[in-house]
Amino acid sequence: MSSLLEKVRRAIIRFAVQPNDKIVVAVSGGPDSVCLLYLLKNLPAPYRLDLHVAHLNHQFRPEAAEEAHFVEKLAGQWHLPVTIAERPVSDICKTQKLSKQAGARMVRYQFCEALAKEVDAQWIAFGHTADDQAETMLMRILRGAGGPGLGGIPEKRNHLILRPIIECSRKDIITTLQKENISYIEDPSNKQPIYLRNRIRHQLIPALEQYNPNIKNTLCREAELLQDENELIDQWMLQMIPELGIQSRQDSVSFHISALQKQHIALQRRLIRWGIKEVLHHLEGITFQHIETIRTQGLNGKNGITLQLPHGMVAIKQYSKLILRQGILSGATRISNTKRPERLLPEMTIVPSRARVDFHEWNLRLKISLTQNRSPVFSACIASFDFDTLSTPLSLRTWQAGDRFSPFGMGGLHKKIQDFFVDAKIPKENRPHIPLLSSPQGILWVVGFRTDERFRATEHTVRILTIEVEPLTTEPILNERNHGE
Repeated sequence: MSSLLEKVRRAIIRFAVQPNDKIVVAVSGGPDSVCLLYLLKNLPAPYRLDLHVAHLNHQFRPEAAEEAHFVEKLAGQWHLPVTIAERPVSDICKTQKLSKQAGARMVRYQFCEALAKEVDAQWIAFGHTADDQAETMLMRILRGAGGPGLGGIPEKRNHLILRPIIECSRKDIITTLQKENISYIEDPSNKQPIYLRNRIRHQLIPALEQYNPNIKNTLCREAELLQDENELIDQWMLQMIPELGIQSRQDSVSFHISALQKQHIALQRRLIRWGIKEVLHHLEGITFQHIETIRTQGLNGKNGITLQLPHGMVAIKQYSKLILRQGILSGATRISNTKRPERLLPEMTIVPSRARVDFHEWNLRLKISLTQNRSPVFSACIASFDFDTLSTPLSLRTWQAGDRFSPFGMGGLHKKIQDFFVDAKIPKENRPHIPLLSSPQGILWVVGFRTDERFRATEHTVRILTIEVEPLTTEPILNERNHGE
């Protein structure tokens, strides 16, 4: 028995799949899914299964019809039943405001689950490989993810979906297909650098292999460790649900706010994430920002606050309860899933000369000068700093939870930026749009409001860094009520 066939046999045993169970096998026509179908078809007795081939045409590319024909022909050659379907995935992505990849994944799973129900199949098999696992880990590290996300692709999900070749490398898969003289179709989009996964596959992983030749195996092992730990934590969390008085119905989940507030912040996030999945039955398009906004505003905001999530779902604070349910409400606040990107200023240790930097995302122009033995200048839009107390690079960014500084005039006392905003009576909706000038040592300036006393230039400063801020257009960036210091 080949090593790949043995890995699939062991996976089938782990999954507790019974002989002659019916499995819908998702086949795109690419090497991974074709090899998966070949291996499942050739399992020895007593592990033979009843296979049904599924192929979905996403209507993204001109080659899609050819790929559907290839899968249909392959199933016929191997005497397997096949279902070919089409879905307008691009339109679905636009309607539900999903990325192309997220929308395609959601529609594909929905199609396979519906087909499994139609043909009375107990399982659905997908051809994700060890390479997919390593790439997914890196994608989520780069984009940011918590424990569940960093667990990568689970080999079994929802007691229905199986990934029998998740431990098989793409190299071994290609070798097997070539040895058995089995044709497949290469998706041309897999080589296009516009997709992050492709850049990770063709650029980042080869670079990392220079430091660790076994980086793929290392990442897969890390994913397995995290999956095991997440499974344990989730089991513990589910045991707590009755104690917390959480009620789950067909289209809603409700939490007792006081009980949820007493839990560790990590458990609060997991419970809210679990609640969203209970209502939507998936987490496509749900990000950390959605969960964190529900956690902060839903638990601590005013009574009646309503937050709109993707897929027609809302979170409502209703007296002592936080309710997650289906619905689109006209007065709901849509949770923004975008953050104003941080932009680094140029290194300012070259020569003490003038410079000008435009930040179009902020609608701001910064005029920078480095001078010696000049008088410092301060106003709402100009501030001078002691250059010898700083290190570069400087950055212009939004405030983040936990940010602190020492406002000028407070005798060196520290203050949270959030508390400073409250005292300055800056509305919550305006706070994400106020620039902070910071260095590796800390925040230098809440632009338009207050400098940090530690870095402020004085009459005795030798090298003075002066920064003047002005709008690029007439669109107001700084509050007109700002009076500086």
